[in-house]
Amino acid sequence: MDFRLLGAIEVGGQAAPLRRQERSLLAILLLRANESVPLAELVDLLWPDDPPADARGSLQVYLSRLRKALPGITITSTAAGYAVQVAPDSIDVERFRRQLASARKESDPVLRADGLRRALDLWHGDPLADLTPQATRDRLTAGLVEEHASAVEDRVDADLQAGRHAEVEAELAGLVRQHPERERLMLAWMTALYRSGRKPEALQAYVDGAMRLAEEFGLDPAPALRRLHLAILRDDPSLRLSAMPRAESAVPRELPVDISLLVGRDDLLADVVRVLTTPARQRPAVYCLWGGAGVGKSAAATRSAHLVAEQFPDGQLLARLQDVGGEGLPARTLLGRMLRSLGLEHSQVPATLADREQAFRELTADRAVLVVLDDALDAETVTSLLPAGARCAAIVTSRKPLPELTDAVHRQVLPLDPLTSRGLLARLIGRTLREQSTLAAVADECAGLPLALRIIGSRLALSGDDALPQLAGALADDDQRLDSMVAGDLAVRTSLGRTLALADPDARDLLARLSLVGVTEFPSWVAAPLLDCDESAGAAIFDRLVDLGLVELVTEQRYKMHALVRAYAAEQLAAATGADESLRRYLEAVYKLEVLADSNAAHGVTLAAALPDPDHPVLPETEASILADPMAWFEQSWPLIDAAVAACLGTGRIELAAWLGLRINGFYVVSDQREQRIGMLEAIRDALRGDDAIEPAFRGSNAIEPALRGSDAIEPALRRSDAIELALRVDLGLIPAYEGSAAELLAMSERVVTQARAIESVELQVRGLIQVANHARHDLRLDRDREALEEALELIDHRAGPAELRPAVVRNLASNSAERHDYASADRWYREVLEVVPSDTMHEIYALILSSEVLVESGQYDEAAARLTRCREVCRLLRSGFFEAQVDCLLASMAIKQGDLAEARRLLDVARTWFEKSPRVRVAVLMGAYESDLAMALGDFWTGRRIRLELIEDARQRGDRLVEHQIRYLLDNDDRDPLNPARRA
Repeated sequence: MDFRLLGAIEVGGQAAPLRRQERSLLAILLLRANESVPLAELVDLLWPDDPPADARGSLQVYLSRLRKALPGITITSTAAGYAVQVAPDSIDVERFRRQLASARKESDPVLRADGLRRALDLWHGDPLADLTPQATRDRLTAGLVEEHASAVEDRVDADLQAGRHAEVEAELAGLVRQHPERERLMLAWMTALYRSGRKPEALQAYVDGAMRLAEEFGLDPAPALRRLHLAILRDDPSLRLSAMPRAESAVPRELPVDISLLVGRDDLLADVVRVLTTPARQRPAVYCLWGGAGVGKSAAATRSAHLVAEQFPDGQLLARLQDVGGEGLPARTLLGRMLRSLGLEHSQVPATLADREQAFRELTADRAVLVVLDDALDAETVTSLLPAGARCAAIVTSRKPLPELTDAVHRQVLPLDPLTSRGLLARLIGRTLREQSTLAAVADECAGLPLALRIIGSRLALSGDDALPQLAGALADDDQRLDSMVAGDLAVRTSLGRTLALADPDARDLLARLSLVGVTEFPSWVAAPLLDCDESAGAAIFDRLVDLGLVELVTEQRYKMHALVRAYAAEQLAAATGADESLRRYLEAVYKLEVLADSNAAHGVTLAAALPDPDHPVLPETEASILADPMAWFEQSWPLIDAAVAACLGTGRIELAAWLGLRINGFYVVSDQREQRIGMLEAIRDALRGDDAIEPAFRGSNAIEPALRGSDAIEPALRRSDAIELALRVDLGLIPAYEGSAAELLAMSERVVTQARAIESVELQVRGLIQVANHARHDLRLDRDREALEEALELIDHRAGPAELRPAVVRNLASNSAERHDYASADRWYREVLEVVPSDTMHEIYALILSSEVLVESGQYDEAAARLTRCREVCRLLRSGFFEAQVDCLLASMAIKQGDLAEARRLLDVARTWFEKSPRVRVAVLMGAYESDLAMALGDFWTGRRIRLELIEDARQRGDRLVEHQIRYLLDNDDRDPLNPARRA
């Protein structure tokens, strides 16, 4: 069966009896005859704009119709895609290429011209002339059109060498009009005119051509054209003896097939095109694309090369600078291939590297040649392969920056953003999957790497919805993630391995050990304990990993590593030695830095005052930054500390986990990260229960340590007691006052007090009584609240209880008075607290906020404003945005009472921006109370009542009788409310 593609598509000498899409499918398969075409590529070519929902099913229908319409054709299906099995000689494209290659080998110009003419005679129109859509046809035929144009130029060249200038003169005039940018055609036409005795017309052709190049393309005539023009002016004898001066008879077209789908690179491509096509250059344009493994450097380079290929009519060369194993290829070997591509016979290629470099410079000096150098390992090899002519250009890709290429434009190719990644994955799959949220999560796991997205896309294109849940689960699992990133010969693990092979031993070790840190973003100081080096050396090693694209610089001295690299790093760690010692050094460094920050934060709520301070300095540069701003260090480092706690628990370092947890507790209180705090400390508690490490961990707690000191008999009792968990919960503040049933929490706290009495621990009794008071208040048992606080005060004042807890007890007594609306007594208690509370601590913040609330309610606005101003100062000192937002709420409440509703609205909006970061019950109660107050002041009574009724119902369901009572009091006593019972009466 014979197939013709060089014109309208024909089968057996007749128009193909096929529908449009079957005809397109046949053409695509025949152009890649006996080669598997991936399903994703077929879908992209058949439906470039809007693929159907079930593209795979539609494709199966077309294949079935093809087989029925052409029973003699064989189409096979494999995991890699679909292939048509035919004899190469049965396709006119293959016959054309074979005839072309054979003709070009002829040394006699007459035989060469005739052979090229026979090859060109196989064309009977534009290739695939009846194929639609136009976009698909253009993509499929771009290479064929260039092959045809190059063959025409070779045939004209041979005709001129055979003395047929008169025969081709008219033909060349038409070809030059159609293709003024093709230098070889202009050279041939001027030569034909001159040799036909038409020197003036030859000179005018040059002038007209130069003007057209300038007007339409912004280009000057190439050096070869300028030299020919000068030779014609001088009647150079060489014009009569040589066939024609031209750029080169061999015009290589070595660019790989353009990538079918490239997204998110428009700005990058535009910049490459601009640089490579800038006119009137003094030297070759060089553009270096560098980036991490799988980020799409080669794809961007290939697309860029295709976009500018026409500007380099003397050919496009491709050199891959690594072999399949990732080893660098010698510049001498690569130059040998490139010289042969430019027309030198094997015997003409020089032997030494220096001679080959010189020959390459000479061959490219007067040409417009584009060189693509893919996967460069070093600048030295690249320099040897750069063309010499000013009209030449080069695109270089590398996994690391090559700053030694001083004349190049350097651009890092970054991962795609999440939205672009999801769009690319959807297009690669070719149809809509049901679980879009799962698909989005899968796309995000690919970390913006086009390589990973193409692998996952090809897998889902074949399997679809059925494989999506399993694939999503594998990608979320560190142990399975890289195993899922394999499709055919594409593998993220292989790509990362080739990148890591470029790293020095220290960089490889650091990458592996970074998996011990347990977070995706980390400061540079982690390298020092991981590698047992100093901070500056560690930062330098980080910079080398950044250069390889394995980690990314976020801000100065902070880096991040995406999940795929982290999984690869964990695999490298498994094969490394000394990992446990590295982890030990790292965890100890984290703890020492944490102690320094906690000791100097002065927030006043540390739980680890009795723990011994480790020696300093350990990491001098980092410690200096901690001393300058301890809370800022905590803000950046708390995820790392939390991960360190998890690492301790996972490796049996229970005591160190407890110490880490106790030391960060104060920061969590100040920043009001309640969920994070509870989750971490409960994990520590669970590990401590029944473990031999429980006693030293308790000894580290300033609440439990005095009870244990000097009393060996108590330790076994504590271990056996069910109250251990409760004692730890009290000490670590794990009983949230606004969440859970107040009655249940009260009963739990009462049991703690009973156990504390049994072991005669005064300190634990006081702490337990404070918890009892808090939960009794929320259960609206105000008498039990006051009774517990008075007992705690008695223990402190007369039984050598913990004096540092006295301000907390007095503050709670003030809160009890405030709940009874006894504002005078509450104010008196708060004034006592403010006289003794440590300045610039959380204790001062608590006292200032609560006392200001009482002052606002009692109408003492000036003094309230002064206390809130002081409170804001302390909040900012301790970097506590959450409590500063409460200051804004109280100022808003005062503004409402003073009639400044616009200011109240502004302050509540500011507070909301903070509270939105912490959407919890406590926040909802605070904002709801103030928003309802503002609504009432604005006359929007229905909104005010609705908010309050919702808060009441929510409090009732949670068992928080205090909040229910507070909001009910507002609802029943607000004289602005037309439905207020007292107002109606």
